[in-house]
Amino acid sequence: MKGLLAVSLILPFAHGCSSKSTEDEDSGDSTRTETVDSQLLFKVTGELLDLAIAPDGRIFASIQEHSIDIWDPETEWVETHTDRAGAVFGISWFDDTLWYTTSNHRQSGALMKLDGKDGVTIAIEMGNTVFREPRDLCRTSDGQWIIADTTLGALFVISDDGTSVERMGVPLSDVATVACDSHSVYVGGEDGVVRIPWPDGTPDTIDSRPVDGLHSAKGIVWGTNTDLGVFEVNGDRRLDLPDLTRAGRMAGDDSLLIADSITNEVWLVNLSDID
Repeated sequence: MKGLLAVSLILPFAHGCSSKSTEDEDSGDSTRTETVDSQLLFKVTGELLDLAIAPDGRIFASIQEHSIDIWDPETEWVETHTDRAGAVFGISWFDDTLWYTTSNHRQSGALMKLDGKDGVTIAIEMGNTVFREPRDLCRTSDGQWIIADTTLGALFVISDDGTSVERMGVPLSDVATVACDSHSVYVGGEDGVVRIPWPDGTPDTIDSRPVDGLHSAKGIVWGTNTDLGVFEVNGDRRLDLPDLTRAGRMAGDDSLLIADSITNEVWLVNLSDID
């Protein structure tokens, strides 16, 4: 499940983390800034969108609407894994392979998985249910895939074998990203973040701040946006990451991977001392 990966990248960090309090002068809201260790891992060519980690430490990066790159921790080298996957958006590692979403000119989308370096279609439509721009995905605790469709402003719930596809509305005008943990699904966009207790809960807005990415790590749901960088959803913490230009999608747990959507860099952040 995206956000609950067991792998932990072990790379040298200089020291732990500490916290300090800062005050937002405009709103008066108190934001607790966590000073964390971070390091640049690698940079890709093309528009970096999403990240996923395999159990052996390999990192996959979706190059928006073009290809999937891979970084090997043994060689510390990035190369194109496949350019035969279509217009790739969200990616997630599950069941010994990479799952991803793709779109054909934002008119029809699909949930796919890699077989070697070729894509296999899991779900593309069911009856009158068609998704068009599936920008992100996550896997729920009961084994279903959740897809966030930006063009339609809705979620799609897809069974593991793709035989069931159901549309789900959410109280957001912009649906850009989604994350899952053991008990909820989180959906975000320009209007904030909605939590859906899974599988039968009622959607509830828990944060009004806009988000570009969502991810569950260390038992905390993290969001990203231009103003705050990486911050705790429905909380008062943010990570002090001055070297990131614009934090986007994330992956990992004790070690958090963050995609910089401006510089196309992948950064590693140590969360081991975050409570």
